[in-house]
Amino acid sequence: MSTVYFERLDENRDKFNVGAKAVPEIIMDFSSITPEERNQESMGSRMLCVAALSCYCNTMANAFKRNNVEVKSLTASATARKDKDEVNRTRYVELDIHVEVGLEEKDRAVFETVKDNMLNGSLLTYSLEEGMEVDYNIEMKAV
Repeated sequence: MSTVYFERLDENRDKFNVGAKAVPEIIMDFSSITPEERNQESMGSRMLCVAALSCYCNTMANAFKRNNVEVKSLTASATARKDKDEVNRTRYVELDIHVEVGLEEKDRAVFETVKDNMLNGSLLTYSLEEGMEVDYNIEMKAV
């Protein structure tokens, strides 16, 4: 089980004690921007995208590793979209994930197998699918 702790350090800084060895903490420092800019930062959405990409890309990389395929490059993006529900509350309704993986051409068959599996999501993205649409676009770049 993972637990992250939040602490408001002051009016401009928030701290998240993540507890992971790779990322022990995250500090968001809004001191260099205006309150209006801070309201437009969409930090929750950005962190949702970070979490989704972390899980999804690591799951994909591990699938290639299990198949003895060397990943030459792996880039990805995630975009969260929001909309209003029936009582005019804003909620996230869609997450688009785009991944480009660089592999040798000889590994195309493994790529297709991994891609088919990854279209079912990762632990986190599959879980998100219960409350929002998650779309995946996975491409191979021959290197």
